[in-house]
Amino acid sequence: MSSRPVIGITSDVRVEARTLGFVFDSYYESVERAGGLPLQIPPLRDSSLIPEILDALSGVVVVGGEDLDPHLYGEEPLATHEPVPAERQRFDIEFGRALLADDHPVLAICYGCQLLAVTSGGSLYQDIPSQLGDGVQHAGRFPDLPVHEIEVREGTRLRDILGGARIVVNSAHHQAPKRLGPGLVETATTRDGVIEAFEADTDRFLLAVQWHPDLMSERPEQRRLFEALVETAAGGARG
Repeated sequence: MSSRPVIGITSDVRVEARTLGFVFDSYYESVERAGGLPLQIPPLRDSSLIPEILDALSGVVVVGGEDLDPHLYGEEPLATHEPVPAERQRFDIEFGRALLADDHPVLAICYGCQLLAVTSGGSLYQDIPSQLGDGVQHAGRFPDLPVHEIEVREGTRLRDILGGARIVVNSAHHQAPKRLGPGLVETATTRDGVIEAFEADTDRFLLAVQWHPDLMSERPEQRRLFEALVETAAGGARG
């Protein structure tokens, strides 16, 4: 039996002739490199199975994707709206709520960050360029992602992991948290005021980042995000 903690990775979804649930290699390779055993979480239709899914895992990575429906936080979609497939959103909303109510270690990335902000009762900037301006380039496209600096708040788990106040990150998002719900605290911002990261306001390991550390594996501080998740998961591993 593997001594590695099992880290569940949520699925991206494409709907064509058939519905495809998949995980990009950068996520599972980052988990494997950090010492975890990656396991894909499919977007099941029956959300009552979520507790059983969580019982099989020691930690969770919530991956990137398109835009959540703004009606979830009381707004009408802007013209820039790029909807996440309904098959994914339906599962992710229930899964996000379950993660917030649970105690599993969680690392949420890009859309995953936005998902936890919304399911906590918060809201999003639907389109940073049109709502906040283009002082910082956020909306890059893979593989040519722009980079910019973030300011990491002192006294946070994120600061302890990254090891510095000013960190360079990549950027592939045109949305970002506007308001966080109860139990979450902002931990990093850009110079234009965009929330780039938040975490639980308790000792629980729940980190959400707007950038893609999985695509910055050449940087030790970015690898440490996955290493910290796996180390925490190993400490409370089930089974």
